[in-house]
Amino acid sequence: MAYDQPALDLRRRQGVSPDLIPGMRPAQRAAWNETPHFLGWPAQFQRVHATMTEASTRLVRGLEALLDEPESSAQDLLGLTGMHHLGVELVARVSHHHAYEDSTVLPRILAQCPDLSEGVALLENDHEVLDASLQRARQSFEALDPTESRKTAIDQALQEARTLRRILFRHTYDEEDLLIPAVLARALHL
Repeated sequence: MAYDQPALDLRRRQGVSPDLIPGMRPAQRAAWNETPHFLGWPAQFQRVHATMTEASTRLVRGLEALLDEPESSAQDLLGLTGMHHLGVELVARVSHHHAYEDSTVLPRILAQCPDLSEGVALLENDHEVLDASLQRARQSFEALDPTESRKTAIDQALQEARTLRRILFRHTYDEEDLLIPAVLARALHL
């Protein structure tokens, strides 16, 4: 599969192509919680994703606010400390979550739903893109040092945070659309 096509490339795609879900379309999200099996793994999966995407939004907003603060002001120093911790923690949590998906969730889905192999391959490719973004983001968030407040470091961290947020939103939404309907329709236990 050529992942550089706009429909597949995580950095450019607008959504997952229905062609990647042979024989079924993603269920309407509003109807998911009406399914008896939703309250197990699918609901937890969505909560974890929501926590990560919300944290990425808080990080972007916090860094944007820091750019408006005078260097070395109390708000700047406190904000840098907070954004440093939030950014590093976000990277750690996202890295841990995606390692769990790679080692447990995706192999189990493949074992029980071999017809989703192209979709799972797409998600695995997304994880490679995400890993590269996480590495760059970690470096820029670690460079946010309150003892050496620099607007260029904040701006760099902001650019990485925006990229990470965009990737997280697109990937988690697509991941849910590919995996949750399969789990619900087939009453899978992950």
